[in-house]
Amino acid sequence: MTQEVGLIIGSIHPGMAFNVGSKSSLKTPFGLPSSPVLSVSFGSNRVACIARHGEDSNIPPHAVNYRANLWALHQHGVRQCVALNAVGTLDSGFPPGELAVPDQLIDYTWDRKQTFRDSDTDELVHLDFTEPFDIILSERIAAAVKAAGFSIRSGVYGVTQGPRLETVAEINRLERDGCTMVGMTAMPEAVLARELGMPYAICALAVNYAAGRGDEGLDIHSQMERYITEGLGRLSAVLDRLVPDLCASV
Repeated sequence: MTQEVGLIIGSIHPGMAFNVGSKSSLKTPFGLPSSPVLSVSFGSNRVACIARHGEDSNIPPHAVNYRANLWALHQHGVRQCVALNAVGTLDSGFPPGELAVPDQLIDYTWDRKQTFRDSDTDELVHLDFTEPFDIILSERIAAAVKAAGFSIRSGVYGVTQGPRLETVAEINRLERDGCTMVGMTAMPEAVLARELGMPYAICALAVNYAAGRGDEGLDIHSQMERYITEGLGRLSAVLDRLVPDLCASV
């Protein structure tokens, strides 16, 4: 199985009805990936897909083997990668249920393996990470969102450690730092893709208001359940347009 377009699906994946043609298990130099590499079809096009949190969605964000996931996709021929991420929103202009393509990130995580080069025998490389997401791929995601009839936002993705959610004070800090959305998985995924020379970008679905934001009368888990359910149709419509466009360009 070799596909040049890859998907990394996050906590929303159990609700998405994928047409999986085959599964390919692969042990990498960095251990096992979160799931087998799934061959998923969109019409006549097939892409390689990893379930970031496992096929049973039981791997917490800080325990994901990001290096194995990216390495496995690369070994299966993936040369550009789209990630689907559920995020909390800090921005009143980006309400739950809406989609965004982040253009910057701030990393608040710790003790995660952020490079494939962690041996003193490896060449020391200071990777340029000025633009953490591939600009062209981000533009194509945004175009697919608009073509599907939905609005799209950009913004700064604050990456927290998890698996717990943030305090109000922490969200206030993220807002002062310039973050407009918060999630737990963009790093080290983005930098590992960069090390592999793999264009990488995110289509983010807002599934809740961050702590201290919004007043819906719903608890956080009810918000997430509601907006994940509502957002699945939007993401599917976007992928139906995006995947053929990306496959045609490789």
